[in-house]
Amino acid sequence: MSTFEPVVVIDGKGHLLGRLASTVAKQLLNGQKVVVVRCEAINISGEFFRAKRMPAPSLAQVW
Repeated sequence: MSTFEPVVVIDGKGHLLGRLASTVAKQLLNGQKVVVVRCEAINISGEFFRAKRMPAPSLAQVW
C-alpha cells in the first residue's frame, strides 16, 4: 500500500460553472480529492450571470 493518494486536477478554463460544479461534485461524492485550476477563466451564463450583473434594489432606478 502506497502513501500516494491520487488527486484529480481539472482545468477550469472555458468550462461552464454549473456543469463543472456537477462534475466536481460527482468526483467528491466518490471520495476523490479534486483540485480546480484557472478558476478565473470559468464561464458564467444564464440566470446566475444576469443576477450578478443587476444592481442592488436600493440602487435601481425609481420611476
